[in-house]
Amino acid sequence: MLSAAQSIFEFPTPDKDLEAFGFKVSEGGAHTSRTIMLKEITRLLASADTRAGTEDYRRLVLSENVLGKGTQTTRQETVRRLRELYGLSSKVPIFSLYRELMKLDSHSAPLLSLLIAWSRDPLLRTTTPAISQASFGESVRSDDLQQALTEAYPHQYGAITIGNVARHAASSWTQSGHLTGRTKKIRSRVQPRPAAVTFTLILGYVGGIAGAQLFSSVWCRLLDLTSSEARSLAEQAHRQELITLRAVGSVVEITFPRFRQFLKGW
Repeated sequence: MLSAAQSIFEFPTPDKDLEAFGFKVSEGGAHTSRTIMLKEITRLLASADTRAGTEDYRRLVLSENVLGKGTQTTRQETVRRLRELYGLSSKVPIFSLYRELMKLDSHSAPLLSLLIAWSRDPLLRTTTPAISQASFGESVRSDDLQQALTEAYPHQYGAITIGNVARHAASSWTQSGHLTGRTKKIRSRVQPRPAAVTFTLILGYVGGIAGAQLFSSVWCRLLDLTSSEARSLAEQAHRQELITLRAVGSVVEITFPRFRQFLKGW
């Protein structure tokens, strides 16, 4: 059964295919002790060969210490949390797509990272109402994030854990650009580029959405886009040959030939 937060944001009904793609619907998540770790994942991908596998990423963090962590224990925890958030395996299609899009447009890293982490971390997803219900320019308090968590998990986590998750989630939403400010967090509107919208369209497609409905999927709304704005960016993505968009009247067809190798079976 989906949690209240998942239902509100139309997260796909869990099944083996979606889990094989890389979505996560199980309880828990990296946000008990970490953020989306934007700096770490960006540096790790930049340090790795494009064909790197799980063991290559482990070696880079544990042996070569490319992330500059002070202790072996911290390095091990970093690898564990990065795998939870991103997959770090070519066998996980959502990670392969993310890595490819990061290579194509590094400027989209904050939003691409938010999209994959949101798809893989139920705790981060649960805090979404505090972000989506805030007007641009409005303050978002830690209490707002904690309330969203408490409503979704009324008996699972103690006050200390809820506070920790809220703090880490606030940092993640700041790293993605949805919040600004160090102490007082203010809701800001993010400015997605075609690569990020391409990722939203693929995630919606894998989640069972098709045609023009992709422009109003939960992933597009996470990028602060109306359906018309999402369509406009999709047209830019088409011109950049990231997607193929065909429209005849009200009928819209979107396909992803450039990323076909990652979407076998979907």
